[in-house]
Amino acid sequence: MRAGVLIAAGLALGLSMGAPVQAQYTTLAPASEIKDLPILGLAQVSVKVSDLAKARAFYGEVLGFAEAFTLKDKAGKVGSVFFKVNDEQYIELLPVLPVGQVELVRQARLVVQASDLKTLHTIYETQGLSPGPIAMGADGNMIFRIMAPNGTALDFMEYAPTGRQMRLKGKLLGQNRISTRLLHAGTMVRDEPTKAFFRKLGWGRLLPGPRGDYIETPASDRNLETKNPPLDPENPVTLPQYTREVYGAVYHFALEINDMHAAREALKQRGGFDDVRLRTAVGNNRRWLIHLFDGDGSRVELMSRDTVPTEIPAFSVMPPGPPAPPILATQRGVYPWP
Repeated sequence: MRAGVLIAAGLALGLSMGAPVQAQYTTLAPASEIKDLPILGLAQVSVKVSDLAKARAFYGEVLGFAEAFTLKDKAGKVGSVFFKVNDEQYIELLPVLPVGQVELVRQARLVVQASDLKTLHTIYETQGLSPGPIAMGADGNMIFRIMAPNGTALDFMEYAPTGRQMRLKGKLLGQNRISTRLLHAGTMVRDEPTKAFFRKLGWGRLLPGPRGDYIETPASDRNLETKNPPLDPENPVTLPQYTREVYGAVYHFALEINDMHAAREALKQRGGFDDVRLRTAVGNNRRWLIHLFDGDGSRVELMSRDTVPTEIPAFSVMPPGPPAPPILATQRGVYPWP
């Protein structure tokens, strides 16, 4: 993509910032409650990559997820590679990004797990959401798709006993996994048609179902890949890079972490990251956060399961090295280290 197009996209974001904030969210309460939606939670996120070998190293070796299965076309070319988070949640990599070219949206699709796909399809037809036909997916599961106005492909899938995922139930659940739960995913929502679409789906921020998974709908995000010093959104020289990093931050997914310090130290050893790259800070949601990026700039958010005590302000930082008291933030929106 040409720099001029990127600059225009950056200006369209409307990100003239003062003190940085971690994200700009839109609260999307459902237009009307749909009772008993047959949805279990978030099943899968799909990420476009340019170098499959490097992506396999990041998701498999650094994050520690087992490569579960590969889907190929009739010519034998790899179409996608699946990494297993747990028995019901997967990360899919699609080697479709052209090397050396900029693509702002590197998220391919979000997949929601249904308990009764036919009933869900009927409900969404009634809601006027124009779901596509129910069909057999390449992984052996029944699925239908709804396209959001922002271009996000939302797939709704019911696992079949003979599908690739359920055939692996109880397997590939190794101890090297940095996380055992895919907590949420993000998609950019900035215009009224997209807001109206997500309201029409019949849920708020939390997906229906027992797991508590959710889909975030930020308009922007300041958790960028370039951290020290951070990119200036007002600098026209770095605006193309800033815009690309904003998109990479918004179209993200989050993994729940039980022990944030242990996770940080493991990532440091596995990936050779420095302390700035793995800066661990308190988010506005009162949880420890690490923002890590794959080789194409897609954000993986690591989020602590437990909340941080209220006396520790947002943007406080977990110091490098052995466990120690946090470095307390003294100014909202400003990290006290580095």
